[in-house]
Amino acid sequence: MFKQINSMPAKVCLALCALVSLIYSLNFMLFADCYVIGGDGCFTILSNDAAEGTQAWGRGGPETGFNGVLMFGMFLAVMLLMNEGAKGMWRMMIPVIIGFSALTASIWIYGDFTDASETPKYATLITTALYTTAYFLLRDEGVNDGLSDYKPGINVKDKFALVALGVLVLTGLFYSLRMIFTPDSVISDNFDTVIPGMANGMGTPSDATVALSGSLILVYTLWAGLVLTEGASGKWTIIHPSMFAFMTVVIATYVGLIVGNARNASDFQQMDAATGAVVMLLTMLAYFRLRDEGMEDNMTINGEPVTDPHLMSKMLPAFGLIVGSVLAINGIMF
Repeated sequence: MFKQINSMPAKVCLALCALVSLIYSLNFMLFADCYVIGGDGCFTILSNDAAEGTQAWGRGGPETGFNGVLMFGMFLAVMLLMNEGAKGMWRMMIPVIIGFSALTASIWIYGDFTDASETPKYATLITTALYTTAYFLLRDEGVNDGLSDYKPGINVKDKFALVALGVLVLTGLFYSLRMIFTPDSVISDNFDTVIPGMANGMGTPSDATVALSGSLILVYTLWAGLVLTEGASGKWTIIHPSMFAFMTVVIATYVGLIVGNARNASDFQQMDAATGAVVMLLTMLAYFRLRDEGMEDNMTINGEPVTDPHLMSKMLPAFGLIVGSVLAINGIMF
């Protein structure tokens, strides 16, 4: 494992990025409602250290959980990079650098840490710096192969996939840029009034939490845009993390609706909940429709060619079953 990356400094940088992404993603996915109340009387790996009655306490639990799912996709992307090698991975790494740069800026600009832990400010800054450093360290391992030949255009032939990717890119840009630049308007559209902090984390999310969501959505949007503008050949490397991430979004939303910690009070909140399912279906539609255009070209596992043409058809249900079981058990027990 991890033998496809030769540079030891790059391995160290990526391993640290993977570790931070995993810790935060699992913490937010499984324990967001406890995280936002400072871990008071409940279990969480990390907490925001906010005390009851302060501005950061009990706000944005569902949104924090959503961010954790999107971060889980980032973790999967880093692991894929380490397992399969750097060649041509600018397609993965440059969008992540852009998204994490926006994420870091959002936390520093919008974050109010008067009564809460400042750890996220520095964790995101350091992780972005490490990932960017790894990108430059991997230049000798072919990370930029194909970058100089990239000429944007519409390079998808299948009409169904073309429509799916077009919708993903347009809606992704709308959601992500609006969340990043005007998070307050997103909040005002979703909430009639500002809801103060609550013990179950159902208080109104902060501007920083919403902007963080937009920054992560931007990464997935840029990945979809690359498939649309460069063509499908070999793009399994950037579509696999998207499929797994949005499958997790749908499962987490469904479990949240059952256990009562999902937003569904307003029309906007219900539309947001449905959007995750639509994104998952469009991503999978584009993936499977584009196999004939080379989506799975040179697909590997630990650097070895994949010989089973039905691998993803088997992996997706298995992944969904495992994630669904974990989230359901967590929702019932915690």
